[in-house]
Amino acid sequence: MFLVCGEAVIDMFESKTNALAFEAQPAGSPFNVAVGLARLGCQTAFITGLSRDAFGQRLIAALEMEGVDWHLAPRTDRSTILSFVMLKTNGEPDYAFYGEAGADMDVTASALALPLPAHIRALHLGGFPLAVEPSRTAYATLIRREAGTRFIALDPNIRIRLIGDLDIFRAHFEGLCPALDLLKASTQDIAALYPGLDAVTIAKRWQSLGAGTIVITDGAKGAFALNAQGVVLSKTRSVAVVDTVGAGDSFMAALLWGLAEQDLLERERLANAPIQTMKALLDNANHVAGITCTRRGANPPTRTDMALS
Repeated sequence: MFLVCGEAVIDMFESKTNALAFEAQPAGSPFNVAVGLARLGCQTAFITGLSRDAFGQRLIAALEMEGVDWHLAPRTDRSTILSFVMLKTNGEPDYAFYGEAGADMDVTASALALPLPAHIRALHLGGFPLAVEPSRTAYATLIRREAGTRFIALDPNIRIRLIGDLDIFRAHFEGLCPALDLLKASTQDIAALYPGLDAVTIAKRWQSLGAGTIVITDGAKGAFALNAQGVVLSKTRSVAVVDTVGAGDSFMAALLWGLAEQDLLERERLANAPIQTMKALLDNANHVAGITCTRRGANPPTRTDMALS
């Protein structure tokens, strides 16, 4: 089983016909990864601070519909964060968040202190709860506690407007590197965290700080991975893009699914996976992300959808 940790928000998409009308959709980067994993047939559980408000109930209903177990998640009286999504002309999203100190951040170390169920094989963490207190300390404590016992993957999915002091976050993030078996980021994340530095330089920096395998996505250009065998590149297919919302999350879900299928949810085994194996994993993840780009919002495919595309 996978355990995914991070935010669950409500995305509000502007109407194509009425600038003052919005369509609500359950979302959040880790939420999307959890749904993506479940749709690919993986047993998945999800942790975030889930509000008792009406939007929180909708998030729970969405998780249950997808077969994602949410019962490890703490409940809170804080509000669910709303994310207003405005699409640029190329389909890339621009976000505006409403709900400071929302439910997602209301996760404490004590709430995660109980031992995890033995059948949880891997953890994936990401999103802005890694950058704000008290959830930042709670998840860092969980990562360090479980490192070496379970496979740990992380995607920072940087949202500059939510993380506050960038220097503090960068130091905190780099301090987690020794515990990370897989670190996935986008070139946009790298540009936000390390202005003016290229992705390969930063990937090597993260490995020098102790991270295991590094995967960097670059939108329509594809992705590359860096492990002990070297660098491997994967290009994307051309698709009719509706928008790119959730594409990186679908990529992450497909990558984790592929690792489970190939029995690579182990630090050294993944670090020494052959180049051709890594390329096949990246190609598959790019394929899944591409399908998501042909749909409105974060709507990852199932295995059947993949076979038909």
